[in-house]
Amino acid sequence: METVIEEPQIDPQIEQQRLEQAELAYKRVEQERQAEEARVKEQQRAKQQRKEQLERERQERIEVERQQREAQRREQRAREEQQRQQAARAEAAAAAERARQAEAAAAASRQYLPIAKDAPDYPSRALDKGIEGTCTVSYSVNSQGRIENPKALEDCHPLFIRPSLTAAKSFRYQPRIVDGRAVTVPEVKNTFHYRIQ
Repeated sequence: METVIEEPQIDPQIEQQRLEQAELAYKRVEQERQAEEARVKEQQRAKQQRKEQLERERQERIEVERQQREAQRREQRAREEQQRQQAARAEAAAAAERARQAEAAAAASRQYLPIAKDAPDYPSRALDKGIEGTCTVSYSVNSQGRIENPKALEDCHPLFIRPSLTAAKSFRYQPRIVDGRAVTVPEVKNTFHYRIQ
């Protein structure tokens, strides 16, 4: 005789409860998963915001430092320009003072300068004989700028002495000034050159 095993009968109400419990459990797991995803996204968003905030702060620091460096450079350039201007003013003042001192010294002390120097006449005897040469005359320039004590030196050819002395006597100088007073200048030399053209 065959044994027939009957399948147990499932109470529909119990089955319904079990299905509802399983569905609730699934919903709970799904909600937890979504909550976890939302929490992870929120963390990532907060992390990204923090990163962006740090980057903004870094950029702001860089900009502030750049502005400070630029301000320092401008101040440095302004200081250098001010120093250059001060140095230029000091140099201009020093140059003006040197010029004033030089002018005062020039007014108080001045070298004798020739005003009129006429060439001597070529001696006709020397010209007839075709003689050329030089003659150096030594003299003093007095406080009026006139010639005193003209003397021919040894290099003179005898034919050139008289015209050289005559020419030297006609010379006129601006007198030498020392400490505001005209003085005599001794031992002035002038060499005359006699050349037949």
